[in-house]
Amino acid sequence: MQPLPALTESQRKLARLELTATRTASRLWNKVRTNDITASWKPLSLQLIRTLTLLQAKAADTAVAANTMMLAQQGDYVEPLALANTTAFGGYTAQGQPLTDALEAPMTATLHAISQGTKPTQAMEIGRQLLTLITALAVNDAANSAAQTDTALRPGVQWVRVEAPGCCDRCMILAGKTFRWNQGFLRHPHCHGRHVPITDKDRARANGLITDPMETFHSLSPEQQDKTFGKANAQAIRDGADISQVVNAKRGMEPIGQSKRAKGYKIMTTTEGTTRYGWSNMIATRQGRTQKRRLTPEGIYALAKDRDQAVRLLEREGYVLPKDWRSQAPEIRRGMWLHNNDWRQGRHETMTAAQKRLQTALLRYEAALEGRSPYRSNAPATPEELARAENEYRRWKTTRGQIFTQ
Repeated sequence: MQPLPALTESQRKLARLELTATRTASRLWNKVRTNDITASWKPLSLQLIRTLTLLQAKAADTAVAANTMMLAQQGDYVEPLALANTTAFGGYTAQGQPLTDALEAPMTATLHAISQGTKPTQAMEIGRQLLTLITALAVNDAANSAAQTDTALRPGVQWVRVEAPGCCDRCMILAGKTFRWNQGFLRHPHCHGRHVPITDKDRARANGLITDPMETFHSLSPEQQDKTFGKANAQAIRDGADISQVVNAKRGMEPIGQSKRAKGYKIMTTTEGTTRYGWSNMIATRQGRTQKRRLTPEGIYALAKDRDQAVRLLEREGYVLPKDWRSQAPEIRRGMWLHNNDWRQGRHETMTAAQKRLQTALLRYEAALEGRSPYRSNAPATPEELARAENEYRRWKTTRGQIFTQ
């Protein structure tokens, strides 16, 4: 089977985002002074946090857009119960830890290595390796969390794990398996496995998405088998041993949002998005409650009894955009503004260019949902056009029609 074009394209985009994140982190780490690590790293880490938060949001948007298009390229379109708020996946790690705290770890590791007698140059390399690992995981985990949230918002949709060629033996065992919408994504550092949404197992199997690990094993040359599994393990499998018994697929892997340091417990909450202007905090304020922390997506999936409850929690915690976002946000924020901003909120006839972009995207999406192509005259909407219209509307809704050049 030919890989889904949307999957291939999103893999390239996510790889570029990850590379941008690690290169930015390494460049800023080069500016740290070995004779004053703590003081010099603090302002540099703040620069990195701003960049990394934007890259996480971009990765989340890329993953959700790919989710929609991958369904369309399989001949399906499932209207989401709500649109995922991709900006909600930036600013924290999958374990719910704010980036400000997570980025202190490289500094701490470097200082600890120096205190143990390691040369400063070698200690700085230890810190650099940890920093690049943290930044790469932050980008990839944001993408996977957003993809799973989008899957949860589409009734009847589950996901299958897809791996890139050359993946490790643990990932190869998991590749091609189907998972329910709320099952966590197992990954290890530098893991590049992806969710692919599906609606029908038989069709997914016919399309080659659901596979048998033994078929994948036999498709490799003996040299590739030895390289991936190790000579002894590969020979045992060739001699008839069960591949799942030879390889422990969960060894060294953790679900997103779960940490060995927490003894396997899911990290349920984060403080990101609960500040004064955070959407999650605004929702809580309107409901008459105080919110100092909010559930992570992984925490929601662990607590929710069914998909409907998960969707309600995703909406309550600000991970999805309500349909009347434009009318709600000005009303909630009105008491926070220092001047009358009615003209910018569409209450008067004059509309800004940003508002027009959002309005156009909404009309196109509504036309597509009604079965009419928003891009061709007198033609029915295809699944790919439905996916395109949804992605355009979600993008402009998330940015409120604004175009950010940097």
